[in-house]
Amino acid sequence: MSMDSKILEREAYTFLSQEKFEEAFRLFKKAAQGYRHEGNHRESALCYASAASCWSKKSGEHIFYNAATCYEKAAIEAQKGLDYEYASLLFKYAAITHERDGEFLDFSKCFYRSKESMRRFLNLALFRPSKIPENSGVSAAGKEKGFFKKLYSWFILTFSYIIWGHGERPHKTFFSGLLIILLFSFFYMSCHLSDSQKVFSPDFFDSLYFSVVTFTTVGYGDFVPVGIAKIGSTLESLAGLFIIPLFVISLSRKYLRA
Repeated sequence: MSMDSKILEREAYTFLSQEKFEEAFRLFKKAAQGYRHEGNHRESALCYASAASCWSKKSGEHIFYNAATCYEKAAIEAQKGLDYEYASLLFKYAAITHERDGEFLDFSKCFYRSKESMRRFLNLALFRPSKIPENSGVSAAGKEKGFFKKLYSWFILTFSYIIWGHGERPHKTFFSGLLIILLFSFFYMSCHLSDSQKVFSPDFFDSLYFSVVTFTTVGYGDFVPVGIAKIGSTLESLAGLFIIPLFVISLSRKYLRA
């Protein structure tokens, strides 16, 4: 079977050199399927990527669907071979191709998976470098980055994943905001607030109300933080100024593209 796949791949390159893109596309796809059945995920990914490239050249400015699906399959095969850096690049190509076709939900899915693949690659590079394939589908530039650059990139991508799903999961931002409001509610219960008459220790309802007002930066002024609660209210209002715009942006990115 391996020899058959190699023969198909060589024939595909022959058609490609003759600019017979549709024939090359079909042979690259068959070769990729053969490599996939053998468990040779790296070669399968490369053949799927070559098939996608052939279809893009054949299509010109027309439908790119076959190219996009081949890029996706190539990325999945690269993931199976633990080549997450190459998978990230392939998912990015798939996202771009879907966007050209106006398939914005598929674009969103592939964009998200591209970011997640890069995060997984950085996770391996930082904590399990021995797992990174020697014959990576991408240049060795990713492996040559300094430790702190990788750590910074990993931190940014992880933060992006948690807070808003790389801009494609608005529900993450919504629940992040709810979690911040609840955590600060419990914090205020151990502090003191002041109304126009007295300083008091708030119950959960008053703490939750004050937390919502502070997070949304409404600031009615009926309750005023006292002592250490001032630090908490300052931090929460800053978090609200950051989280709320992210929610609006991610919601727009996800649902208003069409």
